[in-house]
Amino acid sequence: RHGGVLRRRGEPDPVAISSAAASCSETHNAILHVPAGDGPFPLLVYLHGGFWKPEWTREATGSAAFLATFTSPPAEVAAASPLGPVATLSVEYARVAQDDPANSEGGGGFPGTQLDVLAAVNEVASLHRAGGEDGTAGAAAARLDLGSVFLAGHSAGGQMALWLGLLSALPAQVRRAAIGEVVGRSDGGPALAEVVAAGGDP
Repeated sequence: RHGGVLRRRGEPDPVAISSAAASCSETHNAILHVPAGDGPFPLLVYLHGGFWKPEWTREATGSAAFLATFTSPPAEVAAASPLGPVATLSVEYARVAQDDPANSEGGGGFPGTQLDVLAAVNEVASLHRAGGEDGTAGAAAARLDLGSVFLAGHSAGGQMALWLGLLSALPAQVRRAAIGEVVGRSDGGPALAEVVAAGGDP
């Protein structure tokens, strides 16, 4: 187990992804797990659930075993899947204090929670372009196929996956304007104007 992600022997270590983008919370981080091999690999962006409550972290929801079936699918699953192994991005985000939502740690709630998710996806896109030496986050991201991005989430995470999917389907100019409204900047804010869309067109 590495950072809440199960890893089978011989697989590369997952890499931590963090973004210094303005408007994302201090609790923002994500774990990118890319299968062994040259790729490119499709990417599954996974958003855990937990009723938005602070105690339901990525680790507490037990999603590691679920995500491991994508990066290292059992033989019967791999034989039935046209995709083969799939990279995963497991996102942590600011959650909402149930007794005092306005004072949630890390700015949980709208728009802070949504910006955490955007920052994680955008950081992967930036790392993919930049690349890097073996063992770095950039090298891992360079083996992704960002033309094949899938979104999934459980409970509260499912709501955010749907929101991100709808946002990514908008034309680029409209998408940037929509994000700009959220962060209060006409340019969409640093690193937040490029949402990876399922059809390419970041």
